[in-house]
Amino acid sequence: MTTPPTLESRLARVEQVIAALTREVSAIRSELANQPARAADRVPAADTAATGAPLASVRPPQAKRTTRDLGSMDFERLLGRYGMLGIAVFAAVAAVGTFLRWAINHGYLHLGPEARVLLGLAFAGGIGVWGMRLRRTERSFGSSLLGLALVIVLVCAYAAGPSFQLVPTWVAFVGSAAIAWALAIFARSEDDEPLWCVAFGGAAIAPFVTSNGSGNLYALLAYALVLLLSACFAISHRLWPVAWRVFYLSSALFVVAGIWLAETHAGEGFYAVFALPLVVGAAGILPFAPDARKRAALRWLAMLALFATVAADGLRSPWPGVAEILVVAALWLLIIDRLRGVEQSSLLARRATSATLLDWIDVAAIPLVLAFRAASLASPSSAAWIVYAVAALMFIVAAWRHPVSSARDATVFAFMATATAVLTELPLESPLGRVAAYLGLSLVALFLHGVRPSTSWVITGVAVLVFAADLSVASLVGRRIYTFTPFTTEPSLCALTVTIALAIIARFWRRLFDATCEAMGGRPRRTYAENVRVMMRAVIAAPWGWAFAWVFIELAMAYSPSTSTLLLVTYFASTAVMSVAVGRMNGSARLRQIGLVLALAAAGTSVYGASTYFDIGARVLAYLVTSAFLLGIAYWYRRPGTAAASA
Repeated sequence: MTTPPTLESRLARVEQVIAALTREVSAIRSELANQPARAADRVPAADTAATGAPLASVRPPQAKRTTRDLGSMDFERLLGRYGMLGIAVFAAVAAVGTFLRWAINHGYLHLGPEARVLLGLAFAGGIGVWGMRLRRTERSFGSSLLGLALVIVLVCAYAAGPSFQLVPTWVAFVGSAAIAWALAIFARSEDDEPLWCVAFGGAAIAPFVTSNGSGNLYALLAYALVLLLSACFAISHRLWPVAWRVFYLSSALFVVAGIWLAETHAGEGFYAVFALPLVVGAAGILPFAPDARKRAALRWLAMLALFATVAADGLRSPWPGVAEILVVAALWLLIIDRLRGVEQSSLLARRATSATLLDWIDVAAIPLVLAFRAASLASPSSAAWIVYAVAALMFIVAAWRHPVSSARDATVFAFMATATAVLTELPLESPLGRVAAYLGLSLVALFLHGVRPSTSWVITGVAVLVFAADLSVASLVGRRIYTFTPFTTEPSLCALTVTIALAIIARFWRRLFDATCEAMGGRPRRTYAENVRVMMRAVIAAPWGWAFAWVFIELAMAYSPSTSTLLLVTYFASTAVMSVAVGRMNGSARLRQIGLVLALAAAGTSVYGASTYFDIGARVLAYLVTSAFLLGIAYWYRRPGTAAASA
């Protein structure tokens, strides 16, 4: 006979069922809220039954209160939620202020300066108390009222200090800054981003609203340093999007004000203004900022430091400023190298949408502009090549440390830019010395491409090579026509050096091909192989094309119109025969086609010369030369087996 269950066992079973249902509801809520259920809510049924916990102790988990991310709001909600509130509050304050001003000006109210300031402070205190009480139920609205109270305090501080001079200016500044700091500390402890933004912004503008127009540069920068470093610590490891933007604007405000005040120190205040964003970055951003914001914040401070170099124009002795800028550029490259494993970030988003572009800004644009700015300060200007040489050394070291990536491409480009600037600033002999220098730089770039592959080596090396060739052509065509012997002038020697450089590059085309493929990183070869092959064909054909153009220019300007035209007929006809012969031997249809085109050019040139320049003897000779060479080409094409060879 079965013993009926006792009341205690029945209650235990009911509690187990309720606990299981509670866990299922908790899991569903967690999935809907996109967050896992807390471990404390996942109590095993056996443990519940063993402990005999009462039904009232098993409660459904409370939904975790989440803080709305201001950066995730669209413009409409942000404007409606905060913009309309701010405008409404400021409109109400403006209405009260306008009414009081009207009443005082018309004699309806008799309030002295002291009474006005005290009335304003009392009004700010009342709004602050109201905001604190309202935060218990309406946190966002209460925080807005606290921000309004801070604004009123700043207005009262300006009235008590610079305006009515009731207290010394420094007292008004200390009082307003202390209230703003206290509110910022409270907002951080409450994890309230909007309130922290208002409080920090109030602390940032406190020295300006309490200023009497005679600011002290070093006092302002010291306060800015303390404030910005404190902000870095306050929002450390917080992804507050609006707070970081307020930080960016505040740092820019202090740098701009510092530049303006540096003018009153005859430019010597440049060193302190230039150092402010750098110290904030090194002592605040590097140790405290989260990785998702670190590179963007450092980039912003580096751009502010670059902007601060505007104040360097008034330096009495520019070389200390030049040295400081170069040292900062080197330290910046070192910091970027140390942050190689940190993900890119932009000023407006936590995740970078174009990491390649940001890499180029970090490792090329910012230090390169710093180097050019330092060179512009060098005195005398003829010594600017020293600055460029130092910058080039920094960039080549940085490029050597980076793996195959956009960062290496950017530093290689910066190196080639500064190296080209060095050659441009040096007083080289023209044209031979300058052409030889640019050709040497191009060969060095392509050689280093084989050692540390990068597409920037190829692009910049070819660009410098084209520039050198352009200088050579300009020197060739710049000679007086028909007054020199071909191939005996200095421009001819320049063209010869270009030919040798192109021949050297063509000799090592296989090495260039392999290095270019390696520089593509992990990209599939099928996505770029055809383009690289076309580039290699151009490399192989370049010395021949250049040599043909060089000889053409020499002969076209030689001796006299009649003689130069006869030389050109012979040149076109002989090269036509050579092209067809080499094309037949190598089975190259392209070379044979080029030979036929040159043969037609020879015939056309002979006809033109015969009708324009030639006397009877030169005319007969031109026709005979053309006929002989063209007969040779026709003979080759009429030989048995030519059709098979052409196919």
